[in-house]
Amino acid sequence: MQVKDVMTKEVKVVEIPGTRAEAIDLLRKLEASAAPVVKQGTNELVGLVTLRKLFEHPDEDQLAMLVDRDIPTVTPEDSLEDAAKLFLASHVKRLAVLKEGKIVGIITVKDIVNRAIIAMNIEKPASDYMRPRVIAVWDGTPIKAALEIMAFSGFRALPVIDENGSFLGVIDDSDIIEVSEVKTESKMSQMTGRSEGDSWTWDSEDRIYITKRQLKIPDKKVKELIAKELVTITRRTPVSRCAEIMKQNKIEQVPVSTAEGGLVGIVRDVDLLQALIS
Repeated sequence: MQVKDVMTKEVKVVEIPGTRAEAIDLLRKLEASAAPVVKQGTNELVGLVTLRKLFEHPDEDQLAMLVDRDIPTVTPEDSLEDAAKLFLASHVKRLAVLKEGKIVGIITVKDIVNRAIIAMNIEKPASDYMRPRVIAVWDGTPIKAALEIMAFSGFRALPVIDENGSFLGVIDDSDIIEVSEVKTESKMSQMTGRSEGDSWTWDSEDRIYITKRQLKIPDKKVKELIAKELVTITRRTPVSRCAEIMKQNKIEQVPVSTAEGGLVGIVRDVDLLQALIS
């Protein structure tokens, strides 16, 4: 199979010149952590804007300054195996599909898992591809702290445990985007100074009001974001069945548990790509 067989052709993009507000609006609409950026009026790819970059540079309003430009890409004729290798090597979740320098589609890890791995009926056990060591968080951890833990660890999803160490569920960055609010803030900046006592000059001073939109993370605990229904698999669950479970529940990772309900690892959608190239 080739990239063009599973890619998404209808691509949602933001354009430059543009603003962080436009990027925030698109990311929230897509419930995604990254989106392609193109030159205005064209499909010429500039790069990607990511949720992490928006959080790291809260005072930057110009979209052009927030774009990651050195990103991997594929062509429609590339094989899925080559795309899978690129996903695993670059640690990204989506790749722009280019033809003659212009974006003609997007292929994500989810696209390959949902449209290829399920259909391939791979019987290898999920345990062959699970991660036995993961970063877990306490259910009383603030969401802001959980987001930083994701950034430091490189994991976009974290298992959640209670004070007794019992496994409760998983929180990922899309959960955080969903509950975050877009707020508009304004501040005044004086362009000229004045000497002490010159109160009469106030009205003649140059002032500028700077308005920007920020993605505000609520002051909530991780426990408030956990899905009520706990979805898990066992070590013996076949790879294609694991992919099907992810698709049915609209999740990007699934915990691996014992018969007693203990957590032994986690399988991410990107981990399943190894079955495609092995």
